Amino acid sequence: MTTISIIGGTGAMGQWFKHFFERHGCTVILSGRKTAVSMEEAAAKGDVVIISVPMDALESVIKRIAPHVRSDALLTDLTSIKEEPIELMLEHSPSEVLGLHPVFGPSVSSMRNQTMVICPGRGNKWQGWLTSLFLKEGAKIKVTSAQKHDKMMSVVQAVTHFSSITMSHVLKELDIDVMESEDFGSPIYKLRMDMVGRILNQEPHLYAHIGTHNPYSEKAIKTYMDTCKELYSVIKKKDVDGFIDYFMVGANYLGEFKDEAQEYSDYIIETLAKKKRKKGELFIDQLDST
Repeated sequence: MTTISIIGGTGAMGQWFKHFFERHGCTVILSGRKTAVSMEEAAAKGDVVIISVPMDALESVIKRIAPHVRSDALLTDLTSIKEEPIELMLEHSPSEVLGLHPVFGPSVSSMRNQTMVICPGRGNKWQGWLTSLFLKEGAKIKVTSAQKHDKMMSVVQAVTHFSSITMSHVLKELDIDVMESEDFGSPIYKLRMDMVGRILNQEPHLYAHIGTHNPYSEKAIKTYMDTCKELYSVIKKKDVDGFIDYFMVGANYLGEFKDEAQEYSDYIIETLAKKKRKKGELFIDQLDST
């Protein structure tokens, strides 16, 4: 029976993976600040040792437990940044090393249709075993380098979070009631604001570390701001042709993705339009009656 040691296992993600591995017949050892089992003891006992701690504690935890991981075991982590953790694990442990990024939170019930990014570090004994478990629960697997992962996450996470968080400040500065604004909006606007609300309903330290620890975030966010300024300048000058040119450059870059996005978002719109809101009963009554 495979033994999984989760360092930081008393946190929400640690608990999620505890239940995941127990469902697949593994023995799970948890180690946290208040557990009887120390980090070093858990690291020595695990066939697979998973680090599930906040990013600001990651370096010290790796240095503390990595030397205790057996050379035939696997050391991995669950953080949203991959280059730095993998380099540290390779430096301080003789074991196999793998970087994992579950691109979902502990509120999901299973891995079905959730993305798990895998970044190889050293060795290949455990990667196939882990991948098979993830696939059994319907996960979408993306294997890539740590560098490419971090570059992608500078857009997928950092720019997206930046846009959502600043949107809440736009509402504040303009004194716009978000619930009332939805009375004027489409289902897509409601979905957009739901995503803003979802992010701001989470633990802020996690998002702070995602935004500040990814070495590629600053460039990605600056690029976002520069392009915003460009479009703002066009709007300020009331330059209709300039707006169309700016629009078409983006549209041409997206290419065939636009058709897929149209089809998928149409499905989402119709699905959302059939749901009643908690506040009032806004969404398109004629669709409710179909």
